Amino acid sequence: MASTDPTEAPVLVCREDGIVTLTLNRPAQRNALDQELAEALASAVEAASADPDVRVIVLTGAGSAFCAGARLDALLAASERGDAEGVAASFDVVERVYRALLGARPPLIAAVNGPALAGGAGIVGCCDFAIGSDRASLGYPEILLGLVPGMVLTLLVRQAGLRVALDLALTGRRVAEDEALRLGLLTEVVPPEQLEDRVNALARQLAGLSPAAVAATKRWAWTLADAARLMDQGRDLSTLLALSEEARSGMRAFFDRSAPRPQ
Repeated sequence: MASTDPTEAPVLVCREDGIVTLTLNRPAQRNALDQELAEALASAVEAASADPDVRVIVLTGAGSAFCAGARLDALLAASERGDAEGVAASFDVVERVYRALLGARPPLIAAVNGPALAGGAGIVGCCDFAIGSDRASLGYPEILLGLVPGMVLTLLVRQAGLRVALDLALTGRRVAEDEALRLGLLTEVVPPEQLEDRVNALARQLAGLSPAAVAATKRWAWTLADAARLMDQGRDLSTLLALSEEARSGMRAFFDRSAPRPQ
């Protein structure tokens, strides 16, 4: 019989005074996005956005990580089979998360409590504010696996500029919280013990403003950024690369904890 313990849900939902906090709840997997977690997160964001009484959405991760990106096991299995539809499905579910976040009416605050990598960095990039603790780090390591950060790059170029985006995407290096703040990937950094209080203070401030004015300002700013328009092309590029032998070699090496073999 399946457990009905709400603490085992893939996403924990807490609502208080018009502020909805969504916690990615797969700490043992560093909150990596499998299909269940991604669909639960997208659904929770869509439900909160559709509720006119919700003024702010906060996203964070359980445990020591914010989100380690997409789970690679299903992606590798589909690539090994040459299953283009299966590979595309792995990216489709992540795209649904991004589109739910980019389409959300209330302002989104990412409380980045630890590493946010690959698709996890994409989630941070979809938020309107990103407050990190000094344990936060961001990275786009897809290149190290023979993959491409297709969808995430559409956000990164617009938020950090082309040179920074190329630096991070082509080296796959991880940036600590101080550099992430300097590059504009985080809006603020606080000590870990102050993260929750600082995020709550900002959420209460935003919740006290005109919902219509906040939503209109947010929507216009994201329209100017125009990141969502290229998501489909980024997803298709990610799918194409994930079907290559170079990507399969890189993902196998990830699971074997070895260096990928050049092709």
